[in-house]
Amino acid sequence: MRKKSIYISFLLFVIFSLMGCATTEKMYYWGDYSTTLYAARKDANDENFLKHKNTLENIITESQKRNLRVPPGVYGELGYIYFRQNNNDTAVKYYEMEARTYPESRVFMDRLTQAAKAKNTKN
Repeated sequence: MRKKSIYISFLLFVIFSLMGCATTEKMYYWGDYSTTLYAARKDANDENFLKHKNTLENIITESQKRNLRVPPGVYGELGYIYFRQNNNDTAVKYYEMEARTYPESRVFMDRLTQAAKAKNTKN
């Protein structure tokens, strides 16, 4: 019984010691992403849409200022907003940035890039 008690105490000591070593550095800057996305989805009007677009642009700017990686999907989502606004060249730029930053998104971003380029040739 005593060995079990010592073993549990040691295990708890190790766990709590390792918890003290955890880093508190932020990996990404998200800004007001959740708030503006929720507002844009809940009440889809031009004002909320513009606020969300501005938030995405702010996230990119702040991430660069803070020397953080832009969160996954932000470049792609901003590119899609530009695509919906028929600004296809800018959309392609952001799709390519997403694919460079997150290579696992390359297949999806390549398909969106093809769609934007095809839309350019139709106009």
